[in-house]
Amino acid sequence: MFHASEVFAFARAIEQKGQAFYQAMAASARDDRARKLFQRLALEEGQHILDFEQLASKATPYDPPESYPGEYEAYMQALVDSNVFPKDLHPETLARQITNDEEALNFAIQFEKDALLFFSGLKNLVSVTETAMIDELLRQERRHLCDLHSALQNK
Repeated sequence: MFHASEVFAFARAIEQKGQAFYQAMAASARDDRARKLFQRLALEEGQHILDFEQLASKATPYDPPESYPGEYEAYMQALVDSNVFPKDLHPETLARQITNDEEALNFAIQFEKDALLFFSGLKNLVSVTETAMIDELLRQERRHLCDLHSALQNK
């Protein structure tokens, strides 16, 4: 069974990739409103990293068994890379490939939806006493999705 502390390790890795993505999108945005939104989301992703670290400090500690040092960290990274933001997808390269702000918003929406699905699935793997922490993580991600959707509707 996963523990909330593990989920927050996933969350921090996902948020770090999200922050880099939003920074790259802000740098290449054509519309000032989109640029400001991506800048704000990048800052919020950074705050989420700090929030998740604080939430993780309250979570049940977990010291996974490993066959070699770093095995579990590599496993966690592989899950993040394959489920939400692929490892081979570099934010700066992606920013150059995206041709307009609408495409960037759509990609960001998909990123947030994937993160929500991933965290919702992980919520089922933690103990009942740890789900409130996961609910807070989900609440913050839902807000990002709503902000992006609203920006897309106003294009």
